[in-house]
Amino acid sequence: MIELRKITGDNIDEVIELEVGEHQKDFIQTTNLRSIADAYVLNADGIPATPFAIYADEVVVGFLMYDYDTLDHESFENEVFYEKKSYFIWHIMIDKSYQGKGYGRLALEKMLTDIETMPYGEAEYVALFYRTSNVKAKTLYASFGFVDTGIIQDDNSMFAIKSLDTFHSV
Repeated sequence: MIELRKITGDNIDEVIELEVGEHQKDFIQTTNLRSIADAYVLNADGIPATPFAIYADEVVVGFLMYDYDTLDHESFENEVFYEKKSYFIWHIMIDKSYQGKGYGRLALEKMLTDIETMPYGEAEYVALFYRTSNVKAKTLYASFGFVDTGIIQDDNSMFAIKSLDTFHSV
């Protein structure tokens, strides 16, 4: 049973201590601690950001965070989603001790179910970046309907996007 819980004084230390495997460190752009700090700053700036601990049977096994903002980066100017409201998956990771058990897939599914409720407002898209060398992430995101845009950042991160229309179709 996977559960997403907000970061509190009771679980923050466990979340900060989570680590990916050595061969995966290049896939992660930031630390969990930095993401939690980013959430604080984003929220203070009026951009809703929600960091969650990922629990499996009462044990913290991972961390994820998403925010709600406008897709207005200059690299998106010629795209159909430019200046559209979106939920953005900021960070998702499973600790190296708990990988290979399907927790990442289940946590992503729970997060997308949460996003479907539009907790911060209406949006047309959910988006994320992943390292182009991370084949497992690409496969996972594609299985949930994320499509590569061809927009690649300097750090070799691919921008992938999913239309939320599929959630609201009759």
